[in-house]
Amino acid sequence: MMHRATIVGVVALIGCLLAGGGARAQQQQRFDYPAARLATTWANTDAGLPHHVTYIDGSVARVALLRLNPAGFGPSYAFGFFCTPTSSSASPSCVVWSANRASPVGEGAAAELTAEGDLVLRSANGSAVWFAGTKGRSVAGVTIGSDGNLVLLDGRNATVWQSFDHLADALLVGQSLKHGARLTANTSTADLRDGRLYLAVEDDALSAYINATPPQRYYHLGFGETAAGAYATYTNGSLTVSARPGAPALATIQLPTVGTGTVQYMRLEHDGHLRLYEWRSGSGWAPVFDVLRLFPDGGCAYPTVCGAYGVCTDDTQCSCPDAANFRRPNRGCVPTNPPPTSCGSSSPGRRAQHRLVSLPGTGYFNDHATSLHAVERVSEEACLDDCACAAAQFYYGPDAGDGFCYLQSEVLSLQTVRPEEVHYNSTMHIKVQAKSGRI
Repeated sequence: MMHRATIVGVVALIGCLLAGGGARAQQQQRFDYPAARLATTWANTDAGLPHHVTYIDGSVARVALLRLNPAGFGPSYAFGFFCTPTSSSASPSCVVWSANRASPVGEGAAAELTAEGDLVLRSANGSAVWFAGTKGRSVAGVTIGSDGNLVLLDGRNATVWQSFDHLADALLVGQSLKHGARLTANTSTADLRDGRLYLAVEDDALSAYINATPPQRYYHLGFGETAAGAYATYTNGSLTVSARPGAPALATIQLPTVGTGTVQYMRLEHDGHLRLYEWRSGSGWAPVFDVLRLFPDGGCAYPTVCGAYGVCTDDTQCSCPDAANFRRPNRGCVPTNPPPTSCGSSSPGRRAQHRLVSLPGTGYFNDHATSLHAVERVSEEACLDDCACAAAQFYYGPDAGDGFCYLQSEVLSLQTVRPEEVHYNSTMHIKVQAKSGRI
């Protein structure tokens, strides 16, 4: 069976490497080889990396370095190649870091710790497709630590480069999400390229966004003060935001503690959830905690839960706003008469070319502070006159004549609103092309 290395240069939590659990270890010896000196090359072939695991779906983990679990069973940290069959759409849920994430290589590719001290990933034809950038920096070797961190060391065992500083979509215990960095979800279960959803630490908050123009925020944990350079660290039992080492915590999310003899990691997934996974003997990896707590907490407050223009109800059922103005080709909905996707130059009669479809009792996930614009009046003109506006949320209390309009540049998942729970009323106004209009 032909394979492609959809995740390459991986540090993986290979939970069934020596413990069965649906995988077949092709060498049963209890190896432990966590380090290598330069120059070393590992080929992505069965012969080049004979210590490998074949899973039920046909995917293969080929191991170049292995930090064996001290207990001799359960998950071990490994560096190598994770290969999936070309027909497989499964996600390698145990992979926690990867190089060249968006462009997988194939059979015969190689990872090389060069004589000049760089870690390089090469395709089967020998061309370099990724490198750590450590050439000439006195690298003497590479090791994978007991915490899962892949580290390039110099002759004094000082760290020159480490995978903990190069985030993908997952965090391990002891790893930090630094200021200015992003934890970025995959595009989908099958598509391992960077998606639109990301988590970041800002000067005043830990925030999760979907990338739009401007980015739309669906999670916000404020600090109550500004702390330039703040960062979040995943420790045993918490995700803690600090301004600097040793300083009091700015914010803390309490997590389940890591059980004795087991391992945890957290992953920002393509649906926007930041899930905590734990290895459990006999059953393998299982989600044990949803880290981001949204309000209202019914599953509908995530940007893509029902796709574009989809309306999510309390039981996370999805529907289109109405059959007269929207259709559902697959996931999400599409206006039957969508407005133009770009502004261009203004033209006379633009307002007459569009109209608004009103959805009472419907809200939107985007934080008001990250809306396209906030308008302190109630009028249709605010969105109709703004060519960048795709929808407007009218947000109000008991008086329908007293509220705010929040304009949105893109319409993702909508949600029904229960005023008795959220203590506000909301109507969404969706811009569509007037049926008689000509753009």
